[in-house]
Amino acid sequence: MSEEITIRRPANVHEYHSCQRAQRLAWGIADDSYVVPIATMVGAQLHGGIVLGAFLPDGEAVGVSFAFLGRSGGRLCLYSQLTGVVPGRQSTGLGYRLKLVQRDLALESGVDLIAWAFDPLQAGNARFNLVKLGATSGHYVDDMYGPRTDALNLGVPTDRLIAEWDLSAPPRPEAVASHEWSSYPHLIESKAQADGSRAVVKTHPAEGPNLLVEIPQDIAGLRARDPRLAEAWRLAVRESLTMAFSAGYRAVGFVQDRSEAERRAFYLLHR
Repeated sequence: MSEEITIRRPANVHEYHSCQRAQRLAWGIADDSYVVPIATMVGAQLHGGIVLGAFLPDGEAVGVSFAFLGRSGGRLCLYSQLTGVVPGRQSTGLGYRLKLVQRDLALESGVDLIAWAFDPLQAGNARFNLVKLGATSGHYVDDMYGPRTDALNLGVPTDRLIAEWDLSAPPRPEAVASHEWSSYPHLIESKAQADGSRAVVKTHPAEGPNLLVEIPQDIAGLRARDPRLAEAWRLAVRESLTMAFSAGYRAVGFVQDRSEAERRAFYLLHR
């Protein structure tokens, strides 16, 4: 499937329109106020930003990425506002290809840091960002966008982690052996429930060089089954990560325990 797709900058206004359609499909957007205007994309493209489409031969975009110049901690960066792939093309490696092209173009332009925001409760995104790409995070933003109406965020506070991808840093190993992290302290204590989900028991203070912060393996499913439990997890993760970051820790990895019938997922924090 990937051989027929070319990742490049849009060549004309029709292709920018196609990138807008891809954005609507990727996030299930019904409110056009969330769609990046063409004037904004073109302006960013001409002044140091990077807009990419994943185009089929007929010019249809099945993936899109939009980034503009910014600063993070006083350092020049590319802020990647969005990268998404339309349904039917997801889980094919296309999102990874978009990020790699974005990385290469950033380095060509002399920028070696890319930052973006992501939902801290989405295990798949966390693993992709912190493990596959090698980004890290030390900044939690409460309700970053306020209420939204797109399919992924409807009715849920938009808490976000800010990922930072240091393109000048040496690559880290993608996998972390379980014996290296299984004994680390847990900031969130949880217990198994009869339905297979886990409930938050309490949170603990941040102590020691390495920590684990658990999140639900499938937050979307949990929100559908038990919204109150999902909200308890959101608040516990917000409290734990905010506390840890203020104490000098940084999220540097994401690990999953598949040894039990219930699969568990954790941020790996290092001070």
